[in-house]
This record gives sequence, C-alpha cells and structure tokens, in this order.
Amino acid sequence: MIEKLLVLAIILAIVWYGYKYVARVDQVRKDKVAQEKRDAARGIADTEQCPVCKTYVAVKGASNCGKPGCPY
Repeated sequence: MIEKLLVLAIILAIVWYGYKYVARVDQVRKDKVAQEKRDAARGIADTEQCPVCKTYVAVKGASNCGKPGCPY
C-alpha cells in the first residue's frame, strides 16, 4: 500500500514540476516577443561591426557598403 502512495506522489511531483517548467518556458518566450515589439517600436536594432569598413551595421537588413570584400 505504501509503495502505491509513493509512486502516486512521485507521479504528482513529476506532473507538477513539468507544468511549472512549461509555464516558465512559455513566460520567457512571451517576454522575449514583448521586448522585440518594444524595441521595434523604438527603432532599436541589434548591430555588429563590419570587418571591412569597421562601422556598425544592423544585423537584419544590412546592405553592401561598396568596399571590396564587404560581407553584406
């Protein structure tokens, strides 16, 4: 009898912590989407330095600067 209760408690713990994990992952995803929307509304974009001309360009939508060897 005690073994059945122990197994039931283990199953309930797995379900409970599984639910908490899924809820936390979903909240992180929602926070990321909301942050991206706020950044887009402000006109903020991620940038990286061009190895050729050493200027910072937007990661998304970067265009060629016209210099030879430009990766964009």
